[in-house]
Amino acid sequence: MLEPLVDILLATYNGECYIAEQIESIQQQTYTNWRLLISDDCSTDGTLDIVRRFASMDSRIEIVSANCKYGGAKENFFAAMGYSDSSYCMFCDQDDVWLPNKVEITLEAMMQLEAKAPLVPTLVFTDMKVVSTNLDIIDDSFERFSAIDPTRTGFRQVLAQSIGAGCTMMINSMVRELALRIENTDDVIMHDWWLCLIASAFGQIGYLDVPTSLYRQHSNNEVGALKYSPLNKALHLDQMKNSVVDTIRQAGAVRSYFEDILDNEQLHIIGEFISISETKGLSAVIHLIRSGCWKRGLRKIGQIIVCFEGIS
Repeated sequence: MLEPLVDILLATYNGECYIAEQIESIQQQTYTNWRLLISDDCSTDGTLDIVRRFASMDSRIEIVSANCKYGGAKENFFAAMGYSDSSYCMFCDQDDVWLPNKVEITLEAMMQLEAKAPLVPTLVFTDMKVVSTNLDIIDDSFERFSAIDPTRTGFRQVLAQSIGAGCTMMINSMVRELALRIENTDDVIMHDWWLCLIASAFGQIGYLDVPTSLYRQHSNNEVGALKYSPLNKALHLDQMKNSVVDTIRQAGAVRSYFEDILDNEQLHIIGEFISISETKGLSAVIHLIRSGCWKRGLRKIGQIIVCFEGIS
């Protein structure tokens, strides 16, 4: 297999408890032609001291941003993408542990997809194991634990519901270049969802049904693994409304930044989806049906309830 350079983008903030273990797991990868680009969000603990020590001993590790306040993982990862110039990049949380063949098998899946459909934006994601602070297994599959269907990669489906997790993803340079069109990320829910939207709209998404990392759960997770519960969703109508509002705003951002390259069908889908917010009751449900932007399984019921309640 060819050995292209893979940029690994690590967004850090006050991660001194686990950052060394994460970096060590990257250094132990079976695929060695990688570059670790670290972007720090003004950590106030010993995070930078730790990563500087690693960088001094390994020329593949580089701190690309420090003393710059991003305000969250989403903004930090978008900034980190701007420092990447390789053919492929991956995204890395500061508190996980990568399994030794993560880069190798993800890159292999990426190159197989590109061989079948070259020169298109391509994204590959994998499963991961959900673990405790001490790395004890909570669930062998994040996808199953979160009730996510990784095959729902169509544009309509991804507009309504994210798939996978950024810390399992690899993108090619075409996805990265399109992602960086955006000037204001306020309407983007998370960087990984944005990347999936781009790949589903203009290229291809592949899923590797193999856990490639240990997804550590602890009290300071910015985004953690949540076990799906229909009852819990039903008891929190405001959360369901906010979720629908956020997805509609994000769909509007997709239209704003990519209107020149979206096809007529995609523009129609977005238009119908956005129209849900402009009405309520049966009319809103009709717009939802026309858009085809359904969530998976029982989550559809929540969408319909929100339509009748109205979100304006």
